[in-house]
Amino acid sequence: MANLPISLLPQSTTLQGDELLVNVQGGVTKKQSVQQILNANLPVTSSGITLSGDIVPATPQGATLGTIDKPFREIYLQSGSISIESDTPGDPSAIISNIAGNLEISVGGMLLIEPQASFIAPTGSFSYLSGSFFHEGTAKRLGNTTITGSVDILGSFEADLQENHVWLGDSNNRSTKVSLDTLAASGSLIKKSYGSFFDTTSQTASLADTIYAVNHNTTDLSNGVSIVSGSRITISETGTYTIISTHQYVHSTGGVITITGWLRKNGNDVSYSGTDLRLKGNGDKDLYAINYFVEAEAGDYYELMWSADGTDTYIVATPARTGPVRPAVPSVITTVNRVGQ
Repeated sequence: MANLPISLLPQSTTLQGDELLVNVQGGVTKKQSVQQILNANLPVTSSGITLSGDIVPATPQGATLGTIDKPFREIYLQSGSISIESDTPGDPSAIISNIAGNLEISVGGMLLIEPQASFIAPTGSFSYLSGSFFHEGTAKRLGNTTITGSVDILGSFEADLQENHVWLGDSNNRSTKVSLDTLAASGSLIKKSYGSFFDTTSQTASLADTIYAVNHNTTDLSNGVSIVSGSRITISETGTYTIISTHQYVHSTGGVITITGWLRKNGNDVSYSGTDLRLKGNGDKDLYAINYFVEAEAGDYYELMWSADGTDTYIVATPARTGPVRPAVPSVITTVNRVGQ
C-alpha cells in the first residue's frame, strides 16, 4: 500500500493486512483505513508514503495542503521546476525554476494587484529588463544611469547628465531617432552657463576722449560665467552667448556730449560693436542699452568699454528713495546667458 499512487487510492476498498494510514482530524492523529479517509473526504497527511505518478485531487475544488492547526509551510523540490497552468485555455504554462540561484519565470510577468504593493530590495538591482516598461508617477534615482540606444522625449527635457545641461528644443523636424551626442553637437542640448552682474557705484569719465572699462562690483547669479578684475566677463564653457547690458548715463554740466560704447574680446576691440548716445546736459539721465551675441571659447573674456567727448559725465548709481519707497538703481546691469553650442 505504501507504493500505491494517490490517484489509485479511490479504487482501493480494503487495506492489505492490518495496514492503516495515519490521518489528522481536528488536530488529533488517528490511524484509519483508506475507505474511511475517502468517506470523510479528508486530506492524507501520512508520512513515509512514496508517491509516484500524478496527484489527482479527490474533489473538483482541488487539494489543500495542511490544516488550520498545522498549516503547510513550504515545498521542497530536490530538483526540477514548478509548472503553473493558466486559467485561460490556450495560454502557456509558467515554469518557475532555480537557475544559478535566481528565480526564473518562463512566461508572462508579475502583476501586483494590491494597493500600495511594491518590490522592495535592500540590495541588488534589476540587471536586465526586456520589452516595454511603463512608469506613471514620480521617479527618483540615486546614482548613474547608462542608456544604450535611442531615447524619445515628448515635451520639455532638462537633465543633470554628468554636468548641468539644458534642453533648448530642436527645430530640425527630425523623423528619425538621434543620439544625445548628435543633439549636443546641434546645439539643442547644452551645459547651462549664465551670469547676472551689476555695479552699485557711479563710474566717472574724468577725462574727455579717454577709454574706460565698465565695472561690475556685485554678482547676483552665476554659473560658468564670472567677473574677473572688475570688468572682465569671463566664460568657462565654449558656446554661443548673449550679453545684455544697460548703463544709466548723466552729464552734469551744460551742453550736449556724445558717449560711445563698444565690446572688447580678450583685450581687442570687436569690429562694428560701437554705439553712440547723445547726452543732454544739466543732469538729465539717459539709458544706454546694448545686446551682443558672441561665439566664445572656454577662457575667453569680454569687456564693455565707453568714452565721452567731454568731462563731467557719469554712469550714475542712485540710492534707494522714499516718497514712495523705491529700490536703489545700479549704474550698470549686465546679464549673460548661453544660448547655443
